[in-house]
Amino acid sequence: MMIEQKDLDWGQGSAAPQRKTAPTPQAAPQSAPAAVPRRVPLSGWERVLVTAIAAVCGFFMLTIVSVQVSVSTTQRQYQNVTATVNEKKSQNNDLQQEIGELTSSERLNAFAKAHGLTLIEGNIRNISK
Repeated sequence: MMIEQKDLDWGQGSAAPQRKTAPTPQAAPQSAPAAVPRRVPLSGWERVLVTAIAAVCGFFMLTIVSVQVSVSTTQRQYQNVTATVNEKKSQNNDLQQEIGELTSSERLNAFAKAHGLTLIEGNIRNISK
């Protein structure tokens, strides 16, 4: 920072110049105290409007929660029904396999032989679906 010539005061008899001091600013005159902000009261119509909006929001919040619970319950029921259907399909496949084993020609021939029955080829008809 450079000191300019006009900022220096050579005074009387001093060997080194003195720096001029800036005048101190005067305090501003006191003005009236600032008004304290107050809340503006709501009119009757505004209160009714705010209450109605709050009630509608509350209704929608409860409806959303109710729908979510209903969807969750329905989804759980769907999963239970799907599990039951899969279980029944498995049981049906097992029973179809058992039917195939019980009606096999080898088993029927062994049963007939064990009980003294004879097989007449002319009396056999094969029916397929």
